[in-house]
Amino acid sequence: MAHLLGIGETLVGYDRWAASYDHEPNPLIAATSWVLQSAPLGCADCDVVELGCGTGRNVVRVIGEGARSYTGVDGSGGMLTIATHRFYDPRVTFQKADLLLPWTAPRQYDFGLVCLVLEHLSTLDVLAETLARAVKPGGRIRLVDLHPERVAAGSFAHFHDGQTEVQFASVAHPVASICEALEGAGFDVVRRDWLASDPMISAVPGIQKHRGLKAVLDIKATRRGRMARGSSGY
Repeated sequence: MAHLLGIGETLVGYDRWAASYDHEPNPLIAATSWVLQSAPLGCADCDVVELGCGTGRNVVRVIGEGARSYTGVDGSGGMLTIATHRFYDPRVTFQKADLLLPWTAPRQYDFGLVCLVLEHLSTLDVLAETLARAVKPGGRIRLVDLHPERVAAGSFAHFHDGQTEVQFASVAHPVASICEALEGAGFDVVRRDWLASDPMISAVPGIQKHRGLKAVLDIKATRRGRMARGSSGY
């Protein structure tokens, strides 16, 4: 039995998913993690903010690279409860904020990270403008997500709650629209489309059914303006 959540029910859905989120296999989510781990983030000595941090699955990676601090932001109280109980580190903090609405960061950061968020947004401008406020001029962002072509083809966030498959309403934003929103907010963008090819297939169980198709969208961008001290840009 399947139950479809509307866009306005996304946070309620993630509250329900929180307890099993890190344990339920999902090849496309695993593929985005593989892409993110394929090379260093380059966030050493940076203050990092992650929008849509979920259960904090990227914290170890960020702190392990030598980030000065990590701030995770998410609208799901259930996800943040998991995250806050996983990490007791003075460098790591979490804040609750609905990213469908404008969020004003309490400070500016050197590096912004966004993973697996785009399909849940009805519009891209709010996220792009939030990033522009949160990241210093010269600072950098990394955005990794399901490729919109996979979303358009019917791949979307879902989980099992007992015998019920809970499906999230998903929006397949064109790649050009994503890049335009970021550029319009003040970022210079470089994008890469990752195919489900042999290296990814070897590392990610279940991704082979997408062989040869665009699986993950990977965007690196630099905030226009004076370069932040110690930052080399992309």
